[in-house]
Amino acid sequence: MVKTKRIRPTKEQAQELNRRLDAVVEAGHTNNLYCDCEVCQALAEQEELMGYRTDSTIKRPSEKWDRRKQVYERKRQIDAVKMANLAGQGLTSAEIGGKIHRSKSYINKLAKEFDIKIFTKKRGRKPCH
Repeated sequence: MVKTKRIRPTKEQAQELNRRLDAVVEAGHTNNLYCDCEVCQALAEQEELMGYRTDSTIKRPSEKWDRRKQVYERKRQIDAVKMANLAGQGLTSAEIGGKIHRSKSYINKLAKEFDIKIFTKKRGRKPCH
């Protein structure tokens, strides 16, 4: 693997890059990684010309990531249902975590997100009578 040294851009090239960056910010496309509008494509070509990017074509994300996100959300919903059933039986978050094989912090995070009430064991001395 031969590593090529990046040549420092000229003043004009740096100004052109900054101008195109400003255009992208004005268009409001700062958080869109896969934008294929004219402004973003021009910026990508300028970056390739200056050696900051290896290819100017902006690739679309594969469907694999959407599928993984859907599977993750589905698992969280299933865990929330199981957790709600066990919480209704009066178990604590540690006991629920042991039953469904998840961590206590994950259980507490899900409980907060799905607004599930989990009981806590009372601590301290038991009354004598």
